Amino acid sequence: MGKKHLYIIDDSRTILKFAEGALIGAYRISLFQSGRDALEKMHEDCPDLVLLDINMPQMDGYTVFRRMKDSTELCKIPVIFLTADTKQESEVMGLEMGAMDYITKPFEPLVMQSRIARILELDDLRKHLEKLVEEKTDEIEKTFIQAITTITYAVDAKDRYTKGHSVRVAQYCLAIAKKLNWSKQDCLNIYYTALLHDIGKIGIPDTILNKPVKLTDEEYSLIRNHTIMGANILRPITMVPGVCDGAQYHHERFDGKGYPYGLAGDDIPYVARIIGIADAYDAITSNRIYEKGRGEEYAVNELKKGRGKQFDPYLTDVMLSIIEEGFHFSDTPQFEFENTTSEEEADAFIMEVCKKTEAGVQRADDTDALTGFPIRKAFETSVNTYLNDPLHGGTMLLMDVDNFLYVNTNYGHIAGDRIIRRLADVIREHTIPDAYLCRISGDEFAIFYPGDSSEEWMEEIAEGLLKTFKEAVADIDISHKLSLSIGITYTRNPLERCRDLLQKCDKALYYVKRNGKDSYQILTRDTDEYTESQDKGFQIDIAELKNRLTEEAPPIGAYSVEYGDFEKIYRLVARSISRNKKDAQIILFSLTENIHGTMDISDLNEAMNILESCIIGSLRKGDVTARYSSSQQVVIMIDSNQKNGHMIAERIIANYSRMYDNYNMDLVYNIEQVSAKAD
Repeated sequence: MGKKHLYIIDDSRTILKFAEGALIGAYRISLFQSGRDALEKMHEDCPDLVLLDINMPQMDGYTVFRRMKDSTELCKIPVIFLTADTKQESEVMGLEMGAMDYITKPFEPLVMQSRIARILELDDLRKHLEKLVEEKTDEIEKTFIQAITTITYAVDAKDRYTKGHSVRVAQYCLAIAKKLNWSKQDCLNIYYTALLHDIGKIGIPDTILNKPVKLTDEEYSLIRNHTIMGANILRPITMVPGVCDGAQYHHERFDGKGYPYGLAGDDIPYVARIIGIADAYDAITSNRIYEKGRGEEYAVNELKKGRGKQFDPYLTDVMLSIIEEGFHFSDTPQFEFENTTSEEEADAFIMEVCKKTEAGVQRADDTDALTGFPIRKAFETSVNTYLNDPLHGGTMLLMDVDNFLYVNTNYGHIAGDRIIRRLADVIREHTIPDAYLCRISGDEFAIFYPGDSSEEWMEEIAEGLLKTFKEAVADIDISHKLSLSIGITYTRNPLERCRDLLQKCDKALYYVKRNGKDSYQILTRDTDEYTESQDKGFQIDIAELKNRLTEEAPPIGAYSVEYGDFEKIYRLVARSISRNKKDAQIILFSLTENIHGTMDISDLNEAMNILESCIIGSLRKGDVTARYSSSQQVVIMIDSNQKNGHMIAERIIANYSRMYDNYNMDLVYNIEQVSAKAD
């Protein structure tokens, strides 16, 4: 298979070349400065993905995207918007139109590469599913339905509080369909449709689905968009009538106050009205991240309140009668087949797959989907059961990944999940058969080793975890160091509880975090004090602290830092000069094309490296510089006035010109005084 073909559409030649440089090794690239030109070329040479700038002259990105959506040839091509606009409204608008992602400029190449790879993988899955549907063989239909149930579980598993939700909703819908005396095939169709009603949530970030506090308006808009996204995913599926309607319209209300389109009454497809009732009932009775589930009586009252308003009145009465008759999930309907044809055999197989999936969901409720480790509730139950015996004791370890938030924020959740899986493998390597494992949440894991153990053994286990984890993530290229922090405690106290041990471990873990990370600490049972041998390792005097903070070989000239750190330094300087009544200058150096269209990405990278070297060599110790974009470098000059700033800037330009004589690029600068009041 050849390389995937990407279109990059942006009116800036510099951005085009920089994006091409970041992607050229992995993909076949076509560059366009005009949306109109790109649209014409797409009909001759269709790309696999489009990176599309929003703000362009003549035809903006939104218009280009609408034209693509209006074309049967181009409507399925995945699009990622590129823009310097950081407003959430722009992101929401793009995603509501159907874009797959949204990347702000200046962009980080690794982030862009990761997101493109993820979207192409999803698009390949979509194409693969379409191919399965088109071939229409019995065996492929069986595999396809099995894939559906797997995806259903994967969607529900994104949020541990909703695991099994789709299966439960499907069972409620099937019960309603049987109550309405639907045919066997119609009952199967609504069962499959209900299984997939929330599939659009696969495109919603986990951070929003799992947010424990109230969502912002923008976040709520993204959540609501799962109905449209789900319909787009399911549109190629023709073997299950109404499957798109179930995903797209199950949040419409009978009174017209629902979403996404505000349909009312009979305008809402019948299957969507059924799913809407079942979905609401399960949401009320199940535990959610933001509230505990309510009982059946409360849910019944809510259905009655919503009768004729939120819900179809007739279907509401049917659902209420099913509840009154005593619906139980153990009563999973089974179909008896006599004189089965090949089609009926396929139906029987599909139902069997669904039943197995339901059973799998029940077993998986206590398991973390990413690592296969028990979740906290199951872990605490198991450990507490073991500790109920007065003769039982054990050792608890609590650990998390240092700088993990930075990884998720700057490299995306795919990179974060990769690290979590590797940590899980490291933990498995350092456990014994009787140990209890747990993914507490996020990057936090726990291990409980039953039985008595010495502190020397605890130290050996902790040091092994630290060392093996570093080796396991050594090939992951990020700018922040990845390491573990570990808190340890043990118990020989009869009937001590799991939660008590975790709290003590958390105290020890916090101590490690405050004292440099990348280490472990043991908290004793009786005194809640850190063990003497370990505590000495953390106790340092001021001389040792100064030695740790002092550079081994102080560099000549300015400090070069990441831009995120530069922003913090700028605010610190701004506050400082307001107290000390001193001046500081901020200078922005920019490389511009001398002749439009002649700036090559390799030349630009070389020029920026030379510019950074000139800046570091020309400034004083204590001044700070950072790369702002692919063609800009920013500087803070401390204790300097504008006259000195201009003089230094001209010196940097002169040094740069001597070292780099590419006449296609000009180096210019702007200088401003640092504001005494930080913005």
